[in-house]
Amino acid sequence: MVRRYSQFLEITYFLVDLITLNLSFLLGLLITYGRFSKITDRKFAMLLIALNLIWFMVTTIASYYKIDRRSGYEAIVIRFVKVLSIQVLLTFTYIVVMKGYTLSRELLVWTYGCFFVINLIWRTGFETYMKRYRARGGNYRRVIVIGANRTAQQFVNEITEHNEFGYKFMGYFDDKPQAALQKDTIGGFDDIKWYCFENHIDEIYCALTPAKHEELINNLMSFSDDNLIRFRIVPEFTEYLSRRFKRVMIEYYGNLPIVTTRPEPLDNLYNRTIKRIFDIVFSSLFLLLIGSWLFPIIALAVKLTSKGPVFFLQKRSGENNSEFLCYKFRTMYVNMEADTKQATKDDPRITRVGRFLRKTNLDEVPQFINVLKGDMSVVGPRPHMLKHTEEYSKIVNSFMVRHFVKPGITGAAQANGYRGDTTDPKLMEKRVQYDVWYLENWSFWLDIKIVFLTVWSMVKGNENAF
Repeated sequence: MVRRYSQFLEITYFLVDLITLNLSFLLGLLITYGRFSKITDRKFAMLLIALNLIWFMVTTIASYYKIDRRSGYEAIVIRFVKVLSIQVLLTFTYIVVMKGYTLSRELLVWTYGCFFVINLIWRTGFETYMKRYRARGGNYRRVIVIGANRTAQQFVNEITEHNEFGYKFMGYFDDKPQAALQKDTIGGFDDIKWYCFENHIDEIYCALTPAKHEELINNLMSFSDDNLIRFRIVPEFTEYLSRRFKRVMIEYYGNLPIVTTRPEPLDNLYNRTIKRIFDIVFSSLFLLLIGSWLFPIIALAVKLTSKGPVFFLQKRSGENNSEFLCYKFRTMYVNMEADTKQATKDDPRITRVGRFLRKTNLDEVPQFINVLKGDMSVVGPRPHMLKHTEEYSKIVNSFMVRHFVKPGITGAAQANGYRGDTTDPKLMEKRVQYDVWYLENWSFWLDIKIVFLTVWSMVKGNENAF
């Protein structure tokens, strides 16, 4: 019954989203062209069909409509924005492939703008209704907890404090319950099965130690499977983890669950795909719209003011500490210390043009080529010379963690003012802290935020840039 109700909600979400998407397209036509009749034009009709098919494909692959009654509003909005971002990128891809560049960009802006607003209003409104409905006792799931101990109590406190989740706690089952939980203990282990039958239990949560109750747990798991009851295990170390680490993740090695204490969003294929698409699109647009005229100007200035090549190529430490050739505009006179000695304030090796390029970060723009090649990302920890990686890995805690992701043209540390000289270990520690924080908290919108902060830093200037 519970699963059928969830399927009904999933279908409802999908159908309403399709309706709002099509309604938004019609509103876009009305705002852009002043009439709905444009829909009869073949190219607009084909575009609308493509929008629906793309939405179906993206939401299916992302399991967007999987019901999770524990999700908060922030998670709902973030998931919607992620899916919508893919939708928009694939829509523009469709237009390019079908040579539909004559279609008005304004139409798509209004379509997805309306869709964004309408969808968020309806989804958050419906979620608010469902949470209140569950809090009043509707659409609830009957749950029992096996084991009357401290771990079980922590779980029960969580679901009773958040009654909007829609879990109705029926009681504990334990042969030897803790004294404080005896009043909520409604039976022993032998009473579990008949109670489930009599009270139509939806989910069983087990807080027992597997080593001590292996036979009982296996028996209850088989019983649950045979009677379509969800069986879940509350790990004995839950309290320790919640106190020691702010966030943990469960990974599976075959059928074996493994707890990892450092979440890495970019370890997920979906997130890496989003980031890679952003890197390719952003870098391509930059190189075509800006690099096409900016590169020749900078190259000419570098060549006319000092002898040597236009570009400076240097081996840097990349993802998984692999080496790659990092591209930059040359900012120094040709010297023998370029690969071993870092630039310092008022460094005599820096050319007059080079000083301006370094101050404005323009010496880094060739790294968009590195991004297209896949060596770097637009946003990530800044890559260091091989010599510095070797040195700082020995004296700065968690320094090598930053190499779990691709290095970036800019990063969280740079966006927060940590640029320039890295000879001070304390300053390097702060950079590493920002880099590790970025790795653990990555999101598409965090990348966008860092890009904007970097641009703002370039406009206002930074005293640590030299």
